[in-house]
Amino acid sequence: MDDVERDFNAEIGRRVRAARARAKLTQELLARKAGLTRGSITNIESGMQAPPPYRLVRLASALGVKPADLLPGLQETSQVNGLPDYLADAVASVASEAFERRVRDGQV
Repeated sequence: MDDVERDFNAEIGRRVRAARARAKLTQELLARKAGLTRGSITNIESGMQAPPPYRLVRLASALGVKPADLLPGLQETSQVNGLPDYLADAVASVASEAFERRVRDGQV
């Protein structure tokens, strides 16, 4: 894992942890609500594991936030870790589209 990926994953982890704290959920309860293991939540929050888009959507739904809220924004990624804007935009777009599709289909 290179520095850019490590920094990006760490920022996602910070956002998940902060959203979980705001929702007053334990890692165990978030894991159950999102259909993941507590170990996965721990790994995501520590930046050791990046959630694929479908898991990001599950986490966002369980936390009551939009998937894009869990992803660093374009400005942040450029300033924090040098992630190319096109990549950050693509990830945010895919996650948001997946979330909106789930809302339309009544899954959220």
